[in-house]
Amino acid sequence: MTYLYNNKGIYRTNGKPFSNKLEAVLEANTVPNSWVEWDYHDAEFGSHDWSIEPKIALDELYKTRALQLREAYDHLALFYSGGIDSWTILNTFVTNNIKLDEIYIWGAFEAEEKEYHNLSMSRDPGYYTREVLQTMPLVKKLAVEKGIKISVYDWTRDMLDATQDLDWIWRAGLRFDPAAMVRNRFHKVFRQHNEMVHKGKKVGFVFGIDKPRLMRDDDNIYFAFLDVIMTNGTVPTNDILGEYWENDEYFYWSPNLPELSIKQSHVVVNWLRANNKLNLIRHMHNSAAFHDESYYSEVNRAVYSEWNHNIWQVKKPTGATYSELSKWFLDSNFEAKLRWESCLWEVERQCGQKWFNNNTINDGLKGHISPLYKIASYKSNTQVLT
Repeated sequence: MTYLYNNKGIYRTNGKPFSNKLEAVLEANTVPNSWVEWDYHDAEFGSHDWSIEPKIALDELYKTRALQLREAYDHLALFYSGGIDSWTILNTFVTNNIKLDEIYIWGAFEAEEKEYHNLSMSRDPGYYTREVLQTMPLVKKLAVEKGIKISVYDWTRDMLDATQDLDWIWRAGLRFDPAAMVRNRFHKVFRQHNEMVHKGKKVGFVFGIDKPRLMRDDDNIYFAFLDVIMTNGTVPTNDILGEYWENDEYFYWSPNLPELSIKQSHVVVNWLRANNKLNLIRHMHNSAAFHDESYYSEVNRAVYSEWNHNIWQVKKPTGATYSELSKWFLDSNFEAKLRWESCLWEVERQCGQKWFNNNTINDGLKGHISPLYKIASYKSNTQVLT
């Protein structure tokens, strides 16, 4: 097959393509009643029949994807959060003896460490570096046994300095939480990556995006990609600036292996149906559909069977712009926070409130979803569905 560069999708409005969603919004504002469309490899994903479950086992598809990445790049770096998605990727490489060159770990370690003693075992959203630190013994062990390099990026001071550049938000694309100011520096902090590229090597950066996001109408269950989820790991700055050597690869949501997302979706539906929990798939008109811990708990058990589901983890962030991923920053009275907020308000003014959830940039840009890919009938079992 021809290997497709796994970019983050293209936005189109008034017949013009954009890598930057904000630029697409500004273009749409020039013509009354214009809207923005998002194309995440629609032709490739749409060429498959999602209602047919692939016969190959899920763990074999994970292995296939890992081999696919290994064959495509000279150097592979996995961005590792300590969570279930990235752990499964790491486990796939290790258990199948597929070479992984680098584990890249990031977070505001310096800032968050000061609060650890007050947090105890609280699972409230925020201070996520605790999850990373609890996995460090495993990571260090693998580094020795498998010869994997560990790179750690503490972005505490970078986040404070990033607000000096008031234009950062126009390069972030579509997510404006404080961490977005520094996520686009992932590839630039360690010069070794640049040096590899200058020597003609191809470097791939792997992210654990994402588990199946299923929704339904009154009759059927569908899978759909969501653009704002993709920027939980990295923002599209490299695409916006044309720095195409920064090859960001989504392990699960890839046009190079659509069978993986298709298989995961069927495994989830089958699991929920067997456990009489199909009602956890919310109606597409229910705004809570993408923020349900009960749903994701079951999804994780279905598609990540090797993970220890008793491991302590912080709850997922609930905010879009005011995201608990940067709680230490948001709870501060730093001048940097005031500069960050001034950027937000200027973008909201220029774009117009209608483009934002609840008409405020505080709740983030309205998400774009892909076409709906039908997985199965919703009413094909006998349970009472609500």
